[in-house]
Amino acid sequence: MITVPYASTPDAGVPVHDNSISALLPPIEAMLGDAMDRMHDAEYYGGLLDELKRLHARLRVHYAADQMIDGKSDTANTAPEFAREQNRLRAEHTVMLGTLDRVIRAGESMVDRTIEDKEVFFARIREFIATTRRHEAEEDRLFYLSVWRDTGGES
Repeated sequence: MITVPYASTPDAGVPVHDNSISALLPPIEAMLGDAMDRMHDAEYYGGLLDELKRLHARLRVHYAADQMIDGKSDTANTAPEFAREQNRLRAEHTVMLGTLDRVIRAGESMVDRTIEDKEVFFARIREFIATTRRHEAEEDRLFYLSVWRDTGGES
């Protein structure tokens, strides 16, 4: 069994029980910090792919839960002024999962690729992390605006 030094452990700064999307990003970012020194190391790519697959699985669960609440589309519970933005964010889910899936598939053969291909691979991961952080921030903003409205804020 290969030990992954960047796995989500208390030593890595991420509690083992914290499986939130934002908690899964720092271990990947830590691994990207070593990318240039370990770009020919098959074990490195195995560990990186394990972290990316963990993120992919967590995103699938998150997106599935977002789609259906109490057996019906969550959009039915959204104030009309937020529905358009919520639908836009929901549409991004499929694109984001597809992007991460392509990154993971590319990573499976990355150890044998050119340096340029590896640099593009690492850039795609960084871009995905940035997109994920932006997306999560927009979802959080929409959630808090909805709660504010529901509790007597602006009517």
